Amino acid sequence: MFLLAFSGQNPETVLPFIKERGIGGLYLSNENLGSPEEAATLLNTLQEASINGLAGLPLLTAGDQEGAWGVMVPYSSTGPGNMALGAAPVEHTKAMYTVFSQELASVGMFCDLSPVADVNSNPYNPIIGTRSFGEDAGKVAERVKAAIDGLHAHNVIATAKHFPGHGNTDSDSHSGLPKVSRSLAEIESIDLLPFKAAVDAGVEMVMTAHIIYEALDPENPSTLSKKILTGYLREKLGFQGVIITDSFNMWAIQKNYDPGEAAIQAILAGADMIMLAEERYGEDVGDYKKNQTALIDRVEKAVMDGEIPMERINEAYNRIKALKEKFNLAGRVPVDVNAAKQTVGKAENRSVAVAAAEAALLASDPKGLLPLKAEAEVWVTRLAVEDVEEIIRIAAGIGPNYANAFDDFVTLLRSSGVKVRLFEPGDELPKNVTVLTVGENYPLPGKSLDLQRQRDRLGVVFSNTQNPIIYVGLKDPYDWNMLQAHTVVYAVGSNISNIQAAVNLLIGKIKATGELPVTPVNP
Repeated sequence: MFLLAFSGQNPETVLPFIKERGIGGLYLSNENLGSPEEAATLLNTLQEASINGLAGLPLLTAGDQEGAWGVMVPYSSTGPGNMALGAAPVEHTKAMYTVFSQELASVGMFCDLSPVADVNSNPYNPIIGTRSFGEDAGKVAERVKAAIDGLHAHNVIATAKHFPGHGNTDSDSHSGLPKVSRSLAEIESIDLLPFKAAVDAGVEMVMTAHIIYEALDPENPSTLSKKILTGYLREKLGFQGVIITDSFNMWAIQKNYDPGEAAIQAILAGADMIMLAEERYGEDVGDYKKNQTALIDRVEKAVMDGEIPMERINEAYNRIKALKEKFNLAGRVPVDVNAAKQTVGKAENRSVAVAAAEAALLASDPKGLLPLKAEAEVWVTRLAVEDVEEIIRIAAGIGPNYANAFDDFVTLLRSSGVKVRLFEPGDELPKNVTVLTVGENYPLPGKSLDLQRQRDRLGVVFSNTQNPIIYVGLKDPYDWNMLQAHTVVYAVGSNISNIQAAVNLLIGKIKATGELPVTPVNP
């Protein structure tokens, strides 16, 4: 009933939990998996330990391959992210998630903690953003179903998250305990619609949100609420699969509850698996191995003392065991390391990703600046100032795991034949050159980029030059209205496929045909 994690690629820390405590699964991040060969070799080792250990069953190997967040980056084909898929026709969602399932299964990752079923109805949401398919509940539901179908194509377990929805929050459960104050009618017609679609599509797992939904349970976050997990998800929606919690290492739990007591409450509420991912958000979480041991010990004691009925334990155990048997995990290990190497990131899969990214592009060109003239000199500046790579490193591989958007954009622009000169917003620019500014945003756990500072730096560029200015958004399109009088291109994401698509549009290879997946914020 525990899905735990470890740091780096050395499994020695977690092997005792597998061999001697019989944990049911592992959360694996980009930090763990590395290259396809490394990932397959590591997962084969872990599965052997589990099958020969106390549990005698294969592990539920799970990670966040959801597009905007990814594993095996940069080797894998993560595609353009969910919001870009929301801007593109729905067939691209199924195609992209089919690629996910093929690549994950090849290395022995049998569970994707995806799709994100959250409806991103709050434009100031700091943690979901481009992880969501958009703000239209019906279109999100349609893409959630397509994503589940795609994951099933290669026998990968799908997980709808974060129940009952993390899209209408203006805070991040990695760093606090959000609340949603919508009415029950609004919750059912917006937030819950994609989860209903997921259950109808046969999703096998649902992940809880560490969020208080006041209309459903004013006292407890979903993870700890029997009203929500048993009363609503099980009884009203009819979900019969495995309920897994979001990570107990997130500050929503760590700063507001005793983790052991919270785990007991979650199990009594109806959760079948407790997840403890290793994530740090720039703060020391202490002795991680000690924390995992304490969590298991406390739940074990609660069972021995009768605090948790054995009936509840057996119910959860049987669900987890049945899920592993349904997907024949025991018969699928060990995986072929060489086959994994040939599968992950292959040209065919990357083509699927670029096609989806191209179909998502948004553009407005009232001044007729596009396509860029091959002989023209283009002066390019980055508006973001944060070191995104360092933020992701501190978070222990949790998050987007693709942080070189601007550098790769410049590299691809240059390789396409454009003459690029870099500058800072305050620099004096020569006359008669094209100016290109690049905005970025990433759904980072526990931290957000300073978007106002990006807008301020853009303002400096406008005030320092009379040259034509192009804005390229490697991000969500919420600020579309603020820039609509100028030439703008939105890739609706920051992955390599988004960048390639944006460059293809800038040089005139393709046209923008995407549809806005969210309502822009008024200037």
